Amino acid sequence: MSLYSARKWEAPDRNFVGHRDTLVRNMSRYHFAAAQARGRCLDIGCGRGYGFEYLASKCSSCVGLDVSGDFLAEARAHFPDVSFVQHTAEELPFDDAAFDTITSFEVIEHVQDDGSFLREIRRVAGLHATVAISTPNRAVASGGRERPLNKFHVREYSPPEFQGLLESVFTRVELFGQFDGPAGPAARKALVDRIPVRLKYLIPAYVQDVISVTIRPPLKIEDCRFEPAGFEGAHTLYAMCHT
Repeated sequence: MSLYSARKWEAPDRNFVGHRDTLVRNMSRYHFAAAQARGRCLDIGCGRGYGFEYLASKCSSCVGLDVSGDFLAEARAHFPDVSFVQHTAEELPFDDAAFDTITSFEVIEHVQDDGSFLREIRRVAGLHATVAISTPNRAVASGGRERPLNKFHVREYSPPEFQGLLESVFTRVELFGQFDGPAGPAARKALVDRIPVRLKYLIPAYVQDVISVTIRPPLKIEDCRFEPAGFEGAHTLYAMCHT
């Protein structure tokens, strides 16, 4: 598989059956962020732009940024009222204090300098802005290993590491663990989850996704929980940060 064909699975695709539950988990993050969304909004790493289904109605203007021109072409076709910019996340092409709401889900683990990335977000965030950021929980994604098993990840975080990094940049940080709700206990017994973590990465992710949706009941937005304590078993770390 080529590098592009592998990377195309990084953003959930509604046309790929294996992304059924991945898309719901992703959309639930935007649903959770939308409760505090307002004003001028920026989504960093917007992918195919699906998050604007929740954000656009809450905000006065929306901008999506992604490095992939292919993803942005899809996003522009579906969200003509949103402005989209093709650019890397490390140096944001925006003025200081330009946004009131910023979201960036599953991006920070891909950037080389996470501190600079967060300082750039802080720079473009206005007074009293809300910044929602998520990343995989290292304990679940890589079995707690320092070196990520996902070859596209520069690093992954434990909950204390992630919170400490964010608190070095933002005034206030609320950390949550994202869990699958009613489907969670049954899902953890599923075949794909009983495979040792390291062996799972010998199986292409898109194959795992197809197996997963075949043997699990469909996940729903209301099944996704964001808990402020007890991060063990959380597949994603989710932070609401305030300037």
